[in-house]
Amino acid sequence: KFNLSPSELLKTGHIQLLINMIREYGLSPRYFQFEITETVATEYSESFCQAVEDFQKAGIGLCLDDFGSGYANLNAVLRIPFSAVKMNRSLLSGVSSDPQTATFYRSIVMILQHMGYKVIAEGAETEKEVKLLEKWGVDMIQGYYFSRPLCEEKLLEKIS
Repeated sequence: KFNLSPSELLKTGHIQLLINMIREYGLSPRYFQFEITETVATEYSESFCQAVEDFQKAGIGLCLDDFGSGYANLNAVLRIPFSAVKMNRSLLSGVSSDPQTATFYRSIVMILQHMGYKVIAEGAETEKEVKLLEKWGVDMIQGYYFSRPLCEEKLLEKIS
């Protein structure tokens, strides 16, 4: 997964440059997914729509990042062909101690998966949170529970 800033996403020719680099190195587009924040996803423009179309034609997935962090127009956001939705950490807060929060989070996961999205839980910090997310069938879980951000050297040590 790769994050794209709004300026990168909307900069003329930048998306095509990324697509060309993937092709130049003979990499499969299905291994790439670009993350777009819900704030950017609601700010439609001709260049944004063109970028989405270019990614889709190239077979590159899009992930809605930071879902639940703002005041996005869900109707507008859900018209974009995202393959995954990354739930913002703020939605996870209290999920292991408050039954109402847990029900809310679990319901959002079920609705999004029913609509065909892969759901990524962002910000898992405790074993209890991870166990709940696994129990609810969340597709991917990320957070400090697994690791804090690592420099390249430490990352290579960890995966070797």
